[in-house]
Amino acid sequence: MLIASTYFYYFCATNHTIMYYSGQEIVEIAVRIEENGNEFYTTAAEMIEESTDIKGLFYDLAEKEILHISIFQKLAEKFDNESFDFGTEDATEYINHLAGTNIFGKPDSGKNLALSLKTPREALEVAYKFENDSVAFYTELLKYTHSDSRRLVQQIIEEEKEHAADIRKFL
Repeated sequence: MLIASTYFYYFCATNHTIMYYSGQEIVEIAVRIEENGNEFYTTAAEMIEESTDIKGLFYDLAEKEILHISIFQKLAEKFDNESFDFGTEDATEYINHLAGTNIFGKPDSGKNLALSLKTPREALEVAYKFENDSVAFYTELLKYTHSDSRRLVQQIIEEEKEHAADIRKFL
């Protein structure tokens, strides 16, 4: 899915442009983030020949990404009546930033990225960036979440922060 297909412009009475995401679109982006993470961690773990703590960490993180996918799929129903509005100037810069990171990659981008790495250290560095990018995305999402879904999004933010901290221990 292209970034351009995930939003449309809505012109309000004051002729200001507001970028709008439907709840379903937000959930689709979040699920893609987690799918890419799962693919990345699984592939990175499989590329490490010997049994190491890093290999175990990557398999553990891959499992946690699957849990996040199920959480977001459950949230999909709650998000149906919510919207996420971003002011044009802020949104354009922010969306461009997110589009430039690996979290909006194609379905196999996590796997392909892992296959391009040469060492476990490189994989850890990419994983650390991946988790921090996810925290940034979910933190922005949280600002525009208006229901009890906030608690679940906050839970995922905290878990992503924990993932980054776990990875940081190996860097």
